[in-house]
Amino acid sequence: MISVIIPCYNYGHLIADTINSILRQTCADWEILIVDDGSTDNTALVVDEFVKKDDRISFYQQSNAGPSAARNLALSKASGEYIQFLDADDLIEDRKFEIQLAIFKEKTFADVVYGSVRYFSEEPYNSQKWKYTFWGKNKEWMPKISGKGNQILPEALKGSFAPVCSFLFRRSIIDKAGSWDVNKRAAEDYLFVLKCVLADGDFFYHDNPGSYALVRRHDSNTSRNINLIHEQNRLVQIELTPIIEHTGNRRAIEINRNAIEAHSLRAKKTWRNIFLSGGPFDFIKKGLRKLGLEKLAKKIFYK
Repeated sequence: MISVIIPCYNYGHLIADTINSILRQTCADWEILIVDDGSTDNTALVVDEFVKKDDRISFYQQSNAGPSAARNLALSKASGEYIQFLDADDLIEDRKFEIQLAIFKEKTFADVVYGSVRYFSEEPYNSQKWKYTFWGKNKEWMPKISGKGNQILPEALKGSFAPVCSFLFRRSIIDKAGSWDVNKRAAEDYLFVLKCVLADGDFFYHDNPGSYALVRRHDSNTSRNINLIHEQNRLVQIELTPIIEHTGNRRAIEINRNAIEAHSLRAKKTWRNIFLSGGPFDFIKKGLRKLGLEKLAKKIFYK
C-alpha cells in the first residue's frame, strides 16, 4: 500500500484538487493522511466531505508547527510500504502509482523511484499549458540522477534535483533516514532527500508520461521567495557538512563547500549572484570552464 501524506495550511481552496488527483489513480491500494497545520480557513470542512465518502482518507489536526511536523505526525500513523509526500496545492498524474510500483517490482534494489515534473497555473491536466519550469528558460531542469548513496552525493549537493512530490519512497529508507526537521519551514524537503541519499538510499529516475508530478504556480508558493530558498539551502548544507565530510567523498566535500558559498552570494545583492544564478552573463563562467580555466572561474565566482 501507498501512504499519501499531505500537510495543509490554509489551502482549503486548493486541497480538493490534490485529493482528487489521488482518487483518479489507476492503482487503488492507497491511504491518504491529511494533517491540518492550524488552518484558519475552510480546510477542515472541505476535507471532511472526502473523509465521509472514503474510509481510506484520514484527517488530523495540530496547532501550527510547520509542514515538517505535520509530515512527521502523518508518518507516525501511516501503514503503507511506500510513502508519497504531496503538498496541498500540487497534484500527480493518474498513473503515477501504477507506473512507479511496477518499477519497484522490476528494480528491486531501488529505495526511491521518481519521475519528471510539469508546472501549471491553470487547467492542471491540460498538457498544452504545462511548463517545464517557471524559472528562466522553459526547458527541462532536472538532472535525472540515478544511483546509490555516496555515488550520487556530489550531484545531489548541487541543488534540489526534483520536487518532493516526484518521489515515491520505500518506507524502509525513510525509517533509515529519520524524521523531517521541524525547525525548517523552507528547503526542508531538500534536507529530507539529502538525508535519504546519506542513508545510502538507491535512487532510480524514469521519464514516463502519466506519472508526472504536477506543481501548481501561484502567489503563495514558498519557492517564489528566491532569497529565502538560497538562505535555507545554505543552512541545510552547513548543517550536513560534518556528515558529508565523514563520508570521505572528496568531490562531494568540495561541491558542498562551493554550494554553501554560492547560496550565500545568491542571497545577497551582489554582482556575483548574476553569474551564479544562470543569468545573462552565465556564458562567461561556462566559457572559462570550457577553456580549462576552472581554477580561475572559482576564484572569480566563489571567492
